[in-house]
Amino acid sequence: MEIAIVGAGVLGSIFGGLFQDKGFDVTLIEVLQERVRLIDKEGLWLQWPDGGRTHSNIAITSQVDEVGVKDVVMIAVKGYHTRSAITSALPMIGDDTIVLSVQNGLGNLEAITEAVGPERVVGGITAHSGMPVSMNEVRYVGGLGPLLVIGPFDGVSRPGFNNMVEQFQAVGLDVHTTDDINKVIWKKLIANVSTNVVAALTGLTGAIAVKHKQTVNIIEGLSRELSQVARAKGIDIPELDDPLDFSLKAFASTRDNRVSMLQDVEAGRPTEIGNLNEVIVTEGRRFNIPTPYNEAVSWLTRGVEERNRRKRSIADASNESQAVRTAIKQEGLEGLRRAVEASPLARALSIQFTQFEAGRATARMPGTPQLPNFLGYTHTGALFTLAEQTMAAVANSLGHIGLPLNCDVQFISAANPAKDVIAEARVIDTQGRIARVQVELTQDGETVAEVSEMVFLRNQ
Repeated sequence: MEIAIVGAGVLGSIFGGLFQDKGFDVTLIEVLQERVRLIDKEGLWLQWPDGGRTHSNIAITSQVDEVGVKDVVMIAVKGYHTRSAITSALPMIGDDTIVLSVQNGLGNLEAITEAVGPERVVGGITAHSGMPVSMNEVRYVGGLGPLLVIGPFDGVSRPGFNNMVEQFQAVGLDVHTTDDINKVIWKKLIANVSTNVVAALTGLTGAIAVKHKQTVNIIEGLSRELSQVARAKGIDIPELDDPLDFSLKAFASTRDNRVSMLQDVEAGRPTEIGNLNEVIVTEGRRFNIPTPYNEAVSWLTRGVEERNRRKRSIADASNESQAVRTAIKQEGLEGLRRAVEASPLARALSIQFTQFEAGRATARMPGTPQLPNFLGYTHTGALFTLAEQTMAAVANSLGHIGLPLNCDVQFISAANPAKDVIAEARVIDTQGRIARVQVELTQDGETVAEVSEMVFLRNQ
């Protein structure tokens, strides 16, 4: 069975890796050229819930016209990109193609149906999730319940749908079917509406949030309003009897995973609030049901999105070396490496790169007598300089001038000034003109500090 997955983010990469591991012919469709180049060059890495790590040479492209018609086209983009994604996917959709969506929220299946008709659309849910490690590596967390619960959008099981399910199940994938996909989607919506936005606004993971009374109070208010709206719409599922309990169990199952909406906020991306809590507000108005909790978190989330949209880094371009700008534009990594190493602070600290490629770099700062602070440990200013130099290198390795917007530093242990410190930086993801970079500083294999930075990618 030939499968195309539109969107090679966390969800698309997980399913791409799972499907290919089971022997299916998989092609990822991705608009971010940085990710396309990296996966095409180095393949895709998956970290598994049991701690294992596997590699696959998976096909990836942004040229949909060259892919051909597929048996299954899976839409794995954010809800606000669904219409553009299904439009771009039309060249891969033939008379017998199944279009599968397990996206979060409401409205996605309707948008897909408008483009391809209801008879080929299959909807569903997955409670499995993951987190980005780099542009070509994802940590698969697993999840609560089966991998997929899917059903035809119009409720009619046709041969193509039955064949797809049989092939999934034949290779051991935990795929269940349903005659009423709407109920299944609303079941997942309980957890998505009640917990995703809470994680996005508080920064808490599920393992912590479910033990914090005030956070649980917000989850309870959100889930109660959803339950009232769902029942008014005629949705009858047992989870609506105690939506708080269901939401807390689902949230707790994500453990230390940073749920997708939190990842979006941290990366400066738009969120799926429009397919989640704002839908509850709109439907509540239709049925004259007050939804103050959902309305409040929707307003707050839109405020966060506006803050992220306004983030820009202003710099006088006249200060920039033309040679360096040319190296960045042409992705001349050797010239960029030399420029970073030649900067005054890098020279003063003898910082040298031991690995440098697009989106990834490793640098070393040797131990010297100039590094101790007044307590005798490596000065944190020197550690941050090492981190910043390495982050700057990878942020500028993608063809754009990378200018810092904000930075978060966690110093974990004191460093010995007589020993080398190693910095490993990688671009986690990009969205439009925003990139997210992470760096880990280690000494003798032990973590000294972790730094994350949001970068504005300026067109030259």
